[in-house]
Amino acid sequence: MNKRGLITEVLFVALAATVRANPGDVRFCGGSYDGWDSSIMTKWAGLGGTFVVFSSGTNQTFAWTETNPALATLTITVEEDPIGLISNGITMHVMVPAAFALRFDPTVSVTFGGNATGKVGTATFSNDGRTLAIPVTEDFAGGDTLTVSGLKLVDLALCRESIQRLELDYTGDGMRDRYDQYTLTVRVTWPGGSYDGWDRCEMAQSETLTPRRGSVMVVR
Repeated sequence: MNKRGLITEVLFVALAATVRANPGDVRFCGGSYDGWDSSIMTKWAGLGGTFVVFSSGTNQTFAWTETNPALATLTITVEEDPIGLISNGITMHVMVPAAFALRFDPTVSVTFGGNATGKVGTATFSNDGRTLAIPVTEDFAGGDTLTVSGLKLVDLALCRESIQRLELDYTGDGMRDRYDQYTLTVRVTWPGGSYDGWDRCEMAQSETLTPRRGSVMVVR
């Protein structure tokens, strides 16, 4: 018998002795191929980490001509123990996606709700209104919910027609951790014509309209 085989045999003997000495000890049941016995796994064993849900609750669509539309209430929910990731001292960020030229209205007052209301401080706007910063003043726990209401949008006229999702950074590093579960759409009300992006029938009304800031019109 080689050295490796001898070591294996010694370990097996020691393990068997342990099981005989502790007949109620079920740690060594083992299962085929996986090393675990399904009868012992009475509940799921997680690997840890956080599961945070970010949701506006509904898909939202805005016309590019709207001046100051209100956003639906945003909800941040911690469904499992965050293990300190949403912790005292960090700053969460709700962010406009880079593909959108619009921004949050920085003049509004944001209101918090949910059972985690007392775990955050006063919200502020940064990055030229494209980011809402939410300071965390107490560790979040599993089951905590924070709602954010009162947000409005400006500069929709600068956007191309697009479907995007708001973003959430809940670790405080400025990088996106979650997308909103629902979409945010900016649509162009003009149907458009071949090659020019505008419909000649609609252009007949353009003399009565006041061009919005950021609009580009080509007259041939």
